[in-house]
Amino acid sequence: MVTISDVAREAKVSVATVSRVVNNSATVLPETARRVRETIEQLHYEPNAMARNFRTRASRVALILAPNITNPYYANILTGISTSARKHGYSIMICTVGGEREQEMEYLDILAKRHADGAILLAMALNNGDLERYAEKYPIVQCSEYVPGTKVAHVAVDNYKAAYQMTEHLVCIGHRRIAMISSVNDYPSTQRRMTGYRDALAAAGIPFQEDYIRFGSFDYNFSSGYSGAQSMLSLRTPPTAIFCISDMLALGAINGAQDMGLNVPGNVSIVGFDDVEHATMIRPHITTMAQPCFQLGECAMELLYEQLRGDEHPRKEIILETELKLRSSSGPVA
Repeated sequence: MVTISDVAREAKVSVATVSRVVNNSATVLPETARRVRETIEQLHYEPNAMARNFRTRASRVALILAPNITNPYYANILTGISTSARKHGYSIMICTVGGEREQEMEYLDILAKRHADGAILLAMALNNGDLERYAEKYPIVQCSEYVPGTKVAHVAVDNYKAAYQMTEHLVCIGHRRIAMISSVNDYPSTQRRMTGYRDALAAAGIPFQEDYIRFGSFDYNFSSGYSGAQSMLSLRTPPTAIFCISDMLALGAINGAQDMGLNVPGNVSIVGFDDVEHATMIRPHITTMAQPCFQLGECAMELLYEQLRGDEHPRKEIILETELKLRSSSGPVA
């Protein structure tokens, strides 16, 4: 598909100049405007809605697709999005999706109906082709989760590095029987955290054991962390540490261990990921890999706004740092 950059290159003008011609701006010299229009016709370029909507029929609404709003991780991201949106005079429309491709496409049609100017996707079931087709027509940003290999803008953390670091921490305090509670979802972050965990084990010379893997629910709920921990802690040779890929799973795992009469971290260390507020609302406080949730949302809205206002070179990627928070749910092997 021909892009605005293709037209600019062929006509030997800037992308901003092509945008002005498309929007009938009077600031372009007649000869330049004629050349741009001829190039548009020759290349069969069809202008998309990005800059045009911002200047004409903008709804001043940003569409947000989120897996759920009950998990405090997503709630903190949504707060960041809302704060940035308000600063730029935008409202947000939140739609929850359960990992169903058809539902996501139905919601994205809101953009075609001009009820929203652009979208932020917190997680998606769309494949690369789906995503790029929408992004060719509308401003779209992926937040937290993103489809590798696409040119669609995204903001995220380095999930592989963070999981490797957490596993390495457990190895450094003496653990060798290290389990993981992952998730049945196929989010890129889930896959990268599993790879980081396995690579850190391998680097420490610790064999990977399938018995030490359990899969929590699609949305990382408390009960699946609870049952996953109890299942592994009932093994003949139970793990001495459990790495949960979400704080909500870790909350369930700690309660599951305690209900079996085990001490955390005396009998088993349990760590999480995210650093939601709940991580310090129980005893022991959860050792976790902190994500800058508010900033993830804030940056996602900033990336979207750059597209909405027609920036010539909007940013495509922001990778934020995580931080290992050492608390009382992890400790050396007894």
